[in-house]
Order: sequence, then structure tokens, then C-alpha cells
Amino acid sequence: MKRTVGLILGFAAILVGCVASKASLQTSVAGSSMAPSVEGSQIYFVPIGDFPAGQLDSMVEFYRQSYGLEIPILKSVPIDDSARDPGRQQIVAEKLMASLRAGTGKYDRKAILIGFTSEDLYPASQNWQFCFGWRDASTRTAVVSTARLNLRRDSAPFAADISVARLRKVVTKDIGMLYYGLPQNGNPKSVMYEFMVGIDDLDQAGDEF
Repeated sequence: MKRTVGLILGFAAILVGCVASKASLQTSVAGSSMAPSVEGSQIYFVPIGDFPAGQLDSMVEFYRQSYGLEIPILKSVPIDDSARDPGRQQIVAEKLMASLRAGTGKYDRKAILIGFTSEDLYPASQNWQFCFGWRDASTRTAVVSTARLNLRRDSAPFAADISVARLRKVVTKDIGMLYYGLPQNGNPKSVMYEFMVGIDDLDQAGDEF
């Protein structure tokens, strides 16, 4: 009897493992089979200012494993003084994107540039206090800030790696829109959620398409 129960439990464990492996494989295959909205597009990560390039290595590996994307990390570009707002002690997101494009001028419009800064951003075109990032579909450029990604939530304990997960969600949304041409949506649990403007929004969203 004990042997029979053991065999049944063992079979069940194998079955669960197979299902989990199959689901993981399907996710990987689905990600790698997605096509860019513009043929020949290439994504590049660009450190801006003193942002450490090494911080991007794990993200490059994530997108390679999850979506089959090879994303080179370019040389760091400086922050143009014209992008700074001394009164607010922040960087103007739109101006930072323009200086990012200017600093990597040899790349054509098929190149999707995603720049990373550790300084605080805000969009001059919106009445916002800050933004996690900003993108311009017409120039296929985005900038992302880590300045506020380590903020704590009152309703949940703070995990050491939560800022990494939050950063990945911001970047995944940029890749979804600029590379795959995916639309934003109204699902707060989706990484493509349209109103992802606060820490709570980031934390409840998934990090895959």
C-alpha cells in the first residue's frame, strides 16, 4: 500500500514538473517568436551620465532568455546641461531624450535607444512631479530613471531586489511599445498598463507581455 501511494505521489510530482517545464517553454517560445513592428530594428541600452553600465548586464540576460533579444550596451553619454532644470533639481525627460539621440548620432531610426539615468526625471509636457521614464515613439527613443524605484510602500515590506524588478517593468513596457508595437491597455496587472505612474502601479503589474 505504501509503495503504491509512493508511486502515485512520484508520478504526480513528475507530471507537475512536466507541466511547469512546458509552460516555461511555451512562454520562452512565445517571447522569442514575436516579431518587431519594423523589420531590422535593433534595441540598444545606453548608460547616461554616471549610471553604471554593469547594472544593465542582468537585464540584457533577462531579455536574451525571455525574448531572444540581443541588446548591446553602448558607451555612456553625458547629460547635456540644457536638459537640467536647476529650479526643480531634476532632468527634463524630453530634453534628455534629444541629447541621447544627439550623443548616439550614428544610429539610424531603426535603432531603438533606451537610456538609463540615476537622476530624477520629469516631463515638461505634463503637469507631473516626476516620471519613471519617458518615451517618444516618433524617434523610437526612451529614457528611464532609477531615482525613485527604491521607494518603499506603506502596505508591503520592502524587498532588496524590488527596484530591479520595477526597472525591468518600465523597460519591458518601452520595448513592448517601441520594438514590438504593442498598445497600452487598461489592465493594471499588465506590464502594458496605460496608467503606470506610481510605485503601487509598478508592483501590481506583471513583468512579461
